[in-house]
Amino acid sequence: MQEITKAQEEILQALWEINKGAVSDVLSVLEEPKPAYNTVATVIKVLEAKGYVQHVTYGKTHVYSPKITKTEYAQHVLKETFRGLFDGSTKQLFSCFLKSEDVSLKELDELKQLIESKIEKAK
Repeated sequence: MQEITKAQEEILQALWEINKGAVSDVLSVLEEPKPAYNTVATVIKVLEAKGYVQHVTYGKTHVYSPKITKTEYAQHVLKETFRGLFDGSTKQLFSCFLKSEDVSLKELDELKQLIESKIEKAK
């Protein structure tokens, strides 16, 4: 997957929200200040060229839909971040995450259970 810009990601998020639609439908769910119609159309075409979006034509209208799910995109972004920022080290990733003060005790307990479950399955 090719990298996308923040603006492209916002358009992709809008498409995930509506599932499919014309440029005007995408524009309707974007937050203020809304970009120009032509800007949204151009960004969608770039996303299509990068393989993130597809379209079906009905008369003169293109109806766009995401080609990948939000989960697939999230996994890709996390994998690239993991490789780039943490040198592929799971320990570094979790260490950074655990040092954050935003992690609740409940979340830590859930993570602990996930890790213990993974260890048991690996044995």
